[in-house]
Amino acid sequence: MDPITAVFGLACIGAGGGAGFWLKKAESRLNTLADSSIVLQEAQAAHFSHLNAEVGSLRGQLSQMTDLIQALRATHPEIDGALLVHAVLHQYESQSGFDLEATHEEALAALETLISPISPNTAVGGEGLLSSTTESLLSRLLDVFSVRNISAEDLGLSPVAAHRFGHACLHLRRYDWAESCFGIAYRSSPGNGNILEALEHIALLRGDEELRRHWLEARMTVSPDQPDLLRAHAHLLAKLGDAGAERDVRRLEALGVETAADRSLLSGLRARAGSRSEALESIELALTENPNCSDDWCSYAQLLCDDGELGKAQQAVERCLELDRQNGDAWGLLAQLLAPMANKLEDALKAAVHAVALSAGGTKLIFLKSDLLMASGKITESEEALDRALLESPDNAELRARMASRKLMNGHIDDAQKLLDETPLGIDHSLLHVIEGRLHLARADRQRDGTGQTDRALLSEAITAFNDALRLDRESGVAWLGLARTKRLISDYEGAQEDIARALRLLPSEDPSAASEAALLALDLRDLSAASKHIEAAAIHGNSATVHYVRGNIATQNGSLDKALMHYDEALTSDPSHIRARMNRSGILLALNEGRKVLDDCEILLDLAPSLVLARFRRAEGFMHLSEWENARDDLKMVLESSPHHYQALTKLGACYLSLKRPERAEGPLNEAIRLNPNHAPAWHQRGLLYLDLKEPDAAFDDFQAAIRCDGNHLDSRLHIAGSLHHQERHAEAAAAWRAVLAIDPDSRIARTRLEHCEINLA
Repeated sequence: MDPITAVFGLACIGAGGGAGFWLKKAESRLNTLADSSIVLQEAQAAHFSHLNAEVGSLRGQLSQMTDLIQALRATHPEIDGALLVHAVLHQYESQSGFDLEATHEEALAALETLISPISPNTAVGGEGLLSSTTESLLSRLLDVFSVRNISAEDLGLSPVAAHRFGHACLHLRRYDWAESCFGIAYRSSPGNGNILEALEHIALLRGDEELRRHWLEARMTVSPDQPDLLRAHAHLLAKLGDAGAERDVRRLEALGVETAADRSLLSGLRARAGSRSEALESIELALTENPNCSDDWCSYAQLLCDDGELGKAQQAVERCLELDRQNGDAWGLLAQLLAPMANKLEDALKAAVHAVALSAGGTKLIFLKSDLLMASGKITESEEALDRALLESPDNAELRARMASRKLMNGHIDDAQKLLDETPLGIDHSLLHVIEGRLHLARADRQRDGTGQTDRALLSEAITAFNDALRLDRESGVAWLGLARTKRLISDYEGAQEDIARALRLLPSEDPSAASEAALLALDLRDLSAASKHIEAAAIHGNSATVHYVRGNIATQNGSLDKALMHYDEALTSDPSHIRARMNRSGILLALNEGRKVLDDCEILLDLAPSLVLARFRRAEGFMHLSEWENARDDLKMVLESSPHHYQALTKLGACYLSLKRPERAEGPLNEAIRLNPNHAPAWHQRGLLYLDLKEPDAAFDDFQAAIRCDGNHLDSRLHIAGSLHHQERHAEAAAAWRAVLAIDPDSRIARTRLEHCEINLA
């Protein structure tokens, strides 16, 4: 055998042995792997068996918890409703689209579930009706309904659910929803006392007295003899001025449940109705039965006082004080009875001091005490009494307003403003706004320039103040009066007429201020007969400075300058600080050629009101009347510094420059006056005079014609036109011009002479 074959054979034997050895090893590994796999499978089987047991246990617990939650929701509907409402809110507040109708149905179901614990017979306005969570959810739900314009009607609430939801909304102070819900319930059960009580309560909270009366009477239909309802109805009718209040009190008497307050109300109703004799009989009968009731003696004294039997009233009030020395109302009434008696001033003061100390009589008695101190010569103590009362009650808005009003009437504008500025935060009262408006009017009186344009700017704040007062109290006569006066001053006569009519109805008949304002309004409307009627009505209560002032204005419009001057003199004698009376008197004096007296009045006006531009303008007119052109020019320049739009001052300034032989300085002011008011005839006339001075007759003639177009009765311009035509021997036109002059001034001798000359030439 050759070597190669031997080597090949050995190699084959070696390879076969190696392969067999590898196969044996592989088999061994496979057996080991199989054993491991079997062990792993058994372990996994055991693990899965354990997991299945755990899952089964968890499923049982979950089922148990689900049953528990369902039981909890079934036994606690507020929880169930809260969850449902929360889900509905999530849908409404979601930005994605959703089925609106289906969501409405879900919202209704959720809402009915949430409010189901509320009893329909819940006490109206009761506390603790809703939990904080329920309040929050319902508030959010109502906000969503408001945003999406969903009403109670849109929800389709059942009457019972509407009744319950009404109570919830009332608790949340959502009165619009509460009223709608109770309205739905009312249509289903119009005789339900709880629903009627709720609707009456809502009307009371809203301050709607007529609506409250409606629901009160509906409640009385169900329970006609319930004393509380009868009392509430009687007091409401008394407040509304309805005589039916007496019927309710009589029913209380018939039921035998009337109280002292009921008898007092009945007595007051009879007195108000003019049946004072019946009221007196009732109170006298009560005093006969029980003469030791101090309150009845006080009421008796008040009735006697109202009936004019002051002596008997004083005896009655003294009897009251014998029984009860701490009756503040009795002390206050005694002070009022004694105050007019000069020989009882000290006793009146003592009574007023007692009344104020007992907090009786309110602001009226505080001022009576102050007035009595002043009448006793204790001026400092009088002012201190008011200051002390305000210090003790800084939030007494009525007292603060009346104190400011007194200072304003005395001309102390800054002191009155200080009182208003010191009003504590949060205090808002109609009278405070009225005083604020009157302060604006007073400042306007002291800053006027006579153009009207400045007046409108100054008075706009006064209108705002009076409207704020009416926002708080629509029945404030003084606020309507202030608004009427302000509108009259800015020439809103239609609005002023409406407001003064309301003021006349609201203010007491003995208050002359409304009649005086009505007279001034009639004067502005050129109705002299109405003005005279109104001012005579005001004069019944005394000839005050305002009455004399208005009479002076009436005489001025009638052309009776001497009579007007007499009335203004009387007004200023009564009130030397009456700015408008003094201003009007200066105008009358100017018309009567009393230039020096005009200057005297203007000096006083400028002392009283240094910012009164109109007084400086009037003083300039006085200087012009006295031919003191330089003084007039200086005053007019000062007027124009504060009121550059004052076209009358510009016109007068141009006239001053012409008189000072400075025509080159006159043209600028006159052109500006014409630019500001192209219908101001005196400006055209003065510029015509300027052109005559500059030897420009054609331009002058055109300006005189422009003046006549602005004011057909401008006599000086017609004289210049007629003279110019006559000078040019245009006799036909001149004759017509002279006739126009005579139509304005029939006594003009030059016009009549020149007209005859023209007619001769034309013949």
